[in-house]
Amino acid sequence: MDIKDIIDKYKNREISVEENTKNILEKIKNDDTNAYITFDEEDSLKRAKLLDEKLASGAELGSLFGIAVAVKDNISYKNMNMTCASKMLENFRPMFDAKVVENLLAEDAIIIAKTNMDEFAMGGRGKTSYFGPVKNPVDKTRLTGGSSSGSAAAVAKEDVLIALGTDTGGSVRCPASYCNILGYKPTYSMVSRNGVVSMANTLDQVSVFGKNVADIRTIAQVIEGPDEHDMTVRLDDYKYEMDTYDFKGKKIAYIPSDDEMHMDIDSTVEKDYNSALDELKKLGADLSPINLKYSKYANPVYNVVMSSEVSSNMSRFDGIRFGYQSDKYTSVDELFINSRSEGLGEEVQRRIALGTMYLSADDNQRVYRQGLKLRTLIKQELEEVFKTYDLIITPTVTNLPPSLDDDYQDPLSDFKSDGFNVIVNLSGMCGLSVPVRKGISGSVQFIANANEDSKLLNAGEEFLRRLNEN
Repeated sequence: MDIKDIIDKYKNREISVEENTKNILEKIKNDDTNAYITFDEEDSLKRAKLLDEKLASGAELGSLFGIAVAVKDNISYKNMNMTCASKMLENFRPMFDAKVVENLLAEDAIIIAKTNMDEFAMGGRGKTSYFGPVKNPVDKTRLTGGSSSGSAAAVAKEDVLIALGTDTGGSVRCPASYCNILGYKPTYSMVSRNGVVSMANTLDQVSVFGKNVADIRTIAQVIEGPDEHDMTVRLDDYKYEMDTYDFKGKKIAYIPSDDEMHMDIDSTVEKDYNSALDELKKLGADLSPINLKYSKYANPVYNVVMSSEVSSNMSRFDGIRFGYQSDKYTSVDELFINSRSEGLGEEVQRRIALGTMYLSADDNQRVYRQGLKLRTLIKQELEEVFKTYDLIITPTVTNLPPSLDDDYQDPLSDFKSDGFNVIVNLSGMCGLSVPVRKGISGSVQFIANANEDSKLLNAGEEFLRRLNEN
């Protein structure tokens, strides 16, 4: 079942939008994975009734007519709270819709729920939420991965066909891999960030979960495009072209297993990666190993850039302007300190502290400046690869989903597994995580050059089709 099938059922009067929405709301009410933070039954059913009336009137229908979309809880929808899974914003209600939400509503979608996430999108496991961790629908003894944990779970257990997350360093592709679904991170600047709570401005990108590429392509076409309130977004519309991708003769680069970037890779993930390479060879692809001189430093570079931007962005949550305010203070300084220490979790505080250190004036921002230089070298290195190769293929992450009981003693462990993800964010390119087989397993990531998103999705669609045939 995909978006087209559902809309056809509406048009053929096999099911009403209201009836389908009620069915989805029942699934959300009975959720046993902690995937959701907020839903509003009255709001959703009211919109469903209006859409049924629109269908009856004979009016032109939007491309997402009656489709329920789950949205990560750092994306603003004025009819529901936006908590960022933090005590700091536990009762915050936004005053306007994010640009992506405006686009969805304009195409007759229904915002069915706000999904759980790592607090302020900081975490790679789905465990730092103030509202508790999200269980992996594939194996409920494991975590979903993060930070877009709830959106991944919602799609994996088929409550919704499609869900939005944000991807700063793999926050959609990692949980997609853990939950055995597709995760697409568009080219940076493809989608407006207006109305999305910033974690790291130069890395964040609204991204998409789905179970098939056709649905991802449909929603991606809706959320892309210019926005006068976001000066980083492209000035023209991007057309997602659907075409059959023929792997035969295509030059595809891969990072071999003995490369430093494969350090500490799980044996199952490595086996599934090699299986995917074998499949590409069968399809006639011309595979070549590459050595990335600078990209092996992607994790520390990402840590520096991300933490520095986090430190700046999180300064607005001070206990005065909005959000949680401590009642234990005798001075303004105490108000700041106590509101932030009580309202923000340990992982968020850790990244703020790191970023503040990297930006410290007495060091003339030496570490941060070096990070920016290396980021440029990583981007240039990947651009050079794409002068010869059509695509790059990597493992999505280097490990399998952690146990729900993981005590999370090593704060660097999230970064270690995401090296193949963060090169995409640091370079502004696009990436797609594709499951290799069913169940708890490794996934592969296809990477394409900036603004070659159509090619990326077409390749992923053909690869998935061939896997399903086998």
